[in-house]
Amino acid sequence: MPTLQSLRLPTPTNWQDFETIVRDAQAQRWGSVTLQKNGRPGQAQHGVDIYGPDNIGRPVGLQCKCYKEQLQLKDITAEVTNAEAFVGRLTTLFIATTTEYDALLQQQVRMLSDSRVAQGKFAVALLYWDDIVASLLLNPEVFKAHYPQLAPPRAAVSNTDRLIGALEIGYQGGELWESVKLIHGEFGFMVNQDPDELTMIIRTLERRTQQLFSPEDAELILESLAQVREGCLSPKRDSSDWDPVQFHAKRASARFNKAGSLLSNEEARMLEMGLRLGRIYHDCEDLPPLETRKRIKDQLRVMLGHESATAIDDFFTAAETLSSGYRWAMRIYTLVSSETRYRL
Repeated sequence: MPTLQSLRLPTPTNWQDFETIVRDAQAQRWGSVTLQKNGRPGQAQHGVDIYGPDNIGRPVGLQCKCYKEQLQLKDITAEVTNAEAFVGRLTTLFIATTTEYDALLQQQVRMLSDSRVAQGKFAVALLYWDDIVASLLLNPEVFKAHYPQLAPPRAAVSNTDRLIGALEIGYQGGELWESVKLIHGEFGFMVNQDPDELTMIIRTLERRTQQLFSPEDAELILESLAQVREGCLSPKRDSSDWDPVQFHAKRASARFNKAGSLLSNEEARMLEMGLRLGRIYHDCEDLPPLETRKRIKDQLRVMLGHESATAIDDFFTAAETLSSGYRWAMRIYTLVSSETRYRL
């Protein structure tokens, strides 16, 4: 049976749509929330339409070619020459094209790239239409935003990584302002916490937001997360300087708390579990009430299935010896994460 991956999807009819598809596709492939278009129509781009970090943080550029005819080596070298004038560091220039694979051109570009790297210059690589579609399909919501008429129905069971993502968003994002206060202190003074921990939390939330939600649904969340990160790093003179950080942290959390309707049933349940454990972590000094612990245990039996029954019993028994809500929440979060990752 043919799949969306094996079908030849219609290519965009204009370069603007193609640029947007390439940006969204590679953002999924690389988990890069800061990949963005370079300038606007009419501005000099110097051979780079899209710029940002790849999956390991290297600065890369993408030049988009919405062509019907096959690219030639002269087209590639012309764009490489243009990109030499780009202001900013590039490790690789990707030429993204709507055309089909071309073995001869691929060989020529490999040789060109090897020669440039040997001279200490940025590498060159090709991204063909099939590569772009494969990256777009990594997130069904992003694919649907560009091809709503072809979007497949949701699978009956969500894939494991999306479930883990929903759990992380709930646990780390539902009470983001509380995390800011815990790590930076209410008035900006450090309280025995590593400030880089908050940066890691925000990066996780950005990556998971982009993974789980459509670009439109993710946009405001990503904007708020960026404001939180920048606000935490900027100098403060008094406590009022934290007001914008508080506003954006709470705005992001409000959207995470209401995000269940944007997810599948399984993902929404995992999000809700993360939110509940996050609230216990931040708000419950002692162990949560027995009724709450029992309810969460029963829910996990349903969510994780009978294969996890022994692990659930063992974790909950061990957690009874703990004296604080945050330690209890951490222990149960570890249980849910590990059992989801290795059993579902």
